[in-house]
Amino acid sequence: MLSNLARHRARRDEFGFFLLWLRQPRRVGAVVPSGRALARAMAANIDRHAPGAVVELGGGTGNITRAILRAGIAPQNLIVVESEAKLCRIIARRYPGVRVLCADARDLEGLLARAGVGPVKAVVSGLPFVAMDNEDCRRILAGAFAVLAPGGEFLQFTYSPASPVSQQMRNGLNIDGKRSEWVLTNLPPAAIWRYRRAGEVVHQTGEAGRRAA
Repeated sequence: MLSNLARHRARRDEFGFFLLWLRQPRRVGAVVPSGRALARAMAANIDRHAPGAVVELGGGTGNITRAILRAGIAPQNLIVVESEAKLCRIIARRYPGVRVLCADARDLEGLLARAGVGPVKAVVSGLPFVAMDNEDCRRILAGAFAVLAPGGEFLQFTYSPASPVSQQMRNGLNIDGKRSEWVLTNLPPAAIWRYRRAGEVVHQTGEAGRRAA
């Protein structure tokens, strides 16, 4: 009975996500929420043993949120920033221990400061950078690296074969980027990119590190 109810809610949430995409394709970015394999791969790139909070941008219906929690990040150490009120309600209902900030990620530094969040060890993004205005992308990245602790990383998935952050923007923000992996079982296939401050050495840990070794 409960499992049937959960499946019904999941289908309803995904249909709601699809309707949001129809109305605002540039803001939502994908027709359906991230698949489980992609969500697990994103979560595996987070060092769960490092101190600090994890910030997720563009939580959607919470698939990546769930994977991050299952990877060992405590709910009180996960903050989800989502601009769509309906999606905020879905995440808050599914994961009551997670802090959901229903706000615009372009004001990330000020938003987290007002919420008393810090330090941050990882920012995980499901935002559609490829479809967004360059200035919006720059503001989001600049805000993310303003709150990231030394050694912290910005993780971004994309359906594009190229980096969703241009070389010009990386140079301007003084960050490096590297594709971590392709998730071919996702629909559509997706790549995960890791961005960090130029010159910082970050050691991969956990499942992502074992795959890269």
